[in-house]
Amino acid sequence: MSSAVELLSDIRQSSERRPFEVLKLAEPLLNTGKISRVDDVWLVYEQVFTAAIDEGQIELAKTILTILHKRFNDSQRVRRLYGMVNEAVGHPSEAKQLYQQMLDADETNVLASKRLVALLKAEGHTKEAISQLVTYLDTHANDFEAWLELCSLYLRHNLYPQAAFCVEEIILQQPANHYFHLCYAEICYTMGNLGTALKEYLRVVELSTDNVRGFYGVKLVADRILELGNLSKKEQQDAGLADAPQPATLQRLSQLATERLVHAYNSAGETSKKTAEAWLKE
Repeated sequence: MSSAVELLSDIRQSSERRPFEVLKLAEPLLNTGKISRVDDVWLVYEQVFTAAIDEGQIELAKTILTILHKRFNDSQRVRRLYGMVNEAVGHPSEAKQLYQQMLDADETNVLASKRLVALLKAEGHTKEAISQLVTYLDTHANDFEAWLELCSLYLRHNLYPQAAFCVEEIILQQPANHYFHLCYAEICYTMGNLGTALKEYLRVVELSTDNVRGFYGVKLVADRILELGNLSKKEQQDAGLADAPQPATLQRLSQLATERLVHAYNSAGETSKKTAEAWLKE
């Protein structure tokens, strides 16, 4: 029993769902009644409930929910599980009503807010999901995962400035994560803000020295700035190029990025190397 309990604990602590594995580990504990002797029995019950929902085992989920309700009949956390059951059996309006009631009682309820966002998103109501997330982040501004979700929803509607703002907030919280700098660079490039895009791509390769997308971004932006030639002062400001590197520096950056890309593809074989070299010369 101890090994199964330890594995379930490891899965919880890693924030992974792995529903099939969870149910397999929990099955003997449930069948023998040994689950009642587990120290974190209520956390395990909730974990199994979520796995049962994920695997479509609704009756098992309902059985566990009954056990949890008897122990925590006034718990908002348990009410959220009722909402998840309603979602799973195809009653989204009932789930939405429940989540809204929970938020009316406590607008800072994290669990209800996140479930409501997930439900609105699943129904295709992205504008309502955006509104709910904005309200949530007014109170929980340090939740970088919520900022990332909001960024994704903004990008669905091509709202690039709003998406860029979200990533800026994420970078403030996760400054050493090259992935977020890469996201920001790509959004800035899409908006035509070449100066910031170049800085962020350079930040990517500083943090992740073998990042192919980062080096390709450096080359792409450096070459694009060189192609633009002499722009007016207004055009330079619009493209974020007021303090852009000199042409010689841009050429050197493009050359270095090309060398790194060719080196990266070199390990894949001579054919891949030649293909990369031809592609980069286009």
